[in-house]
This record gives sequence, structure tokens and C-alpha cells, in this order.
Amino acid sequence: MRRVQTIIRELGGIARLSELGSHGYSPEIIGLLVDYGRIIRVRKGWYANTDSDDALIRAWRVGGRLACVSALAHHGLGEPDPLALHVSVPRTASRLRTAHNHRERLAEHPDPAIIVHWTRRPVPGDRSAVDVEFAREQAAGCGSSGAAHDTL
Repeated sequence: MRRVQTIIRELGGIARLSELGSHGYSPEIIGLLVDYGRIIRVRKGWYANTDSDDALIRAWRVGGRLACVSALAHHGLGEPDPLALHVSVPRTASRLRTAHNHRERLAEHPDPAIIVHWTRRPVPGDRSAVDVEFAREQAAGCGSSGAAHDTL
């Protein structure tokens, strides 16, 4: 059986429980790996490596991918916003969580440091972040004020 950390890395830095299961890891084994600190439970059914980028983990905890200036920084094209994490989520997303606790709902614990970019169409990119061109579009229309932005 291949190492779970290698599988997660090959899947883009974050993996579904079902994807790990298809590689021979049972939910019980995944639970043990979390308990022993080998991997991190990011949110229900999603796992990352312990050495994964903090911004990536926080974005996934919220419920989306890195967006806007956070995505540009991820792609090596600038510095991250020191005051906020920009997260892209589909307009149908629900049950968004806080960036630091997958059990706390963002709606119940608003965080001005989380800028949610709601999208109405499929967004190019990978599991980590929106692609560079889309991140540039988002950044052009983002003033980082408020807690949510609409993106076409």
C-alpha cells in the first residue's frame, strides 16, 4: 500500500475519504492516522498532509479554494493579503466553516479576515486554488472590504 501522504500530495494536497479508500485505506485507518498526527482532518470527509500550506488548509476548512490575491500568492505571483484569506466557493455552497475550526459555522462566527468570493460559473484551477487568470480577474474587482464578493 502506498503511503497516504504521497497519495494526498498526488491528489493536489487534499483528498476525500473515498479517494483514500480506493487506495486501500479504511475509515478506521484514516482515523488512526489523524489520531497519530500523520494527516489532518480538514473538514468532514477531507484530509491533508501535516506539512500542507496553512492557507490551503484554512481555505478548505471554510469550504472552498484559494481565490483572488491568496491564489496569486499561492501561484508565486505576489504576496498574500496579510489581513485576509480570500476563498472561492460556488454560489450553491452552504455550511461554510471558520478557517480554524471545521466544527464552527462561519455564519455563527463571522470573521472579517475571511473574504468569500461566490462564483456563479465553474472556475478553472485545481483543488488548491483558482487558476492565475481567474485570480487576476477576482483581484481586479476585489476591494477586500466586506466579507463576501460576487464573481461572474
